Amino acid sequence: MILRQLAALSLGTLLFWACNQSSKKEGADARVGFQKGEIKKEDYGSCDTAAHKGVTVLVSLWQPTDSSAVASKIRQILTEKTIKRLNSYGDSASIAANPGASGSVKAAFDVFEKNYNDFKEDFPDAPGCWEVELHGDTVMITSKMLFYQLDHYSFTGGAHPNSFTSFHAFDAKTGEEVEMKSFVQDSVALLSLVEKKFRELGKLTPEVDLEDEGYFLVDHKFFIPANYVFTQEGVLFYYNPYEIAAYVRGAIDFTIPYEDLKGIIRKDAAF
Repeated sequence: MILRQLAALSLGTLLFWACNQSSKKEGADARVGFQKGEIKKEDYGSCDTAAHKGVTVLVSLWQPTDSSAVASKIRQILTEKTIKRLNSYGDSASIAANPGASGSVKAAFDVFEKNYNDFKEDFPDAPGCWEVELHGDTVMITSKMLFYQLDHYSFTGGAHPNSFTSFHAFDAKTGEEVEMKSFVQDSVALLSLVEKKFRELGKLTPEVDLEDEGYFLVDHKFFIPANYVFTQEGVLFYYNPYEIAAYVRGAIDFTIPYEDLKGIIRKDAAF
């Protein structure tokens, strides 16, 4: 009898250990493909504020620092985005003449600086420095996704500087970028809900014509902003300056709680 009890106890202990090890493995498999990260900075050029001339580029981005393939992929994509942003200020001829501009931030800066110097030769009395700043950080990290915010500021002459924010989603197990629209389950219902919240924010009743109020529509129709992102509280919708209203209005943003997005957003794909 005692031997049977001891055997049963031993079997129970073995099963508990096996289940516990299985749970640990499942938990480990659910972890993201990176565990560490820090802000990485690159700073090029200088601005002579006394003489109102010069060109500067500041890049300050949170990046995963692990040696994993996932972390490497995310760093690669962030670098590519940075280079593309800088090259957007250069003319195609300059970039074609400097193929390295597509390969590194420093080389992209060199072309940006050359374009500034060429501009100053043609317009020596034009005041002001040319500046570009990129700041990136995480919005939220889950076992499935890394949601990222990239803030872009620039001044290359004109009446005022420009700034815009973009949001990006990375698969936490592959590092690949995922389009935010892939999380949308019902685009028609989402459009209706976003417009409802937009009007509530502006204290505009349903019958008010948005264009009469000075908003920019697409073919006279309301639209979801190009940038939105998952947060702990809900989905943040972000209209950049000029996207739906004049520059002076600034950015327009609001968060819709997940409770209101049931059946519209695939929350389970993010958490």
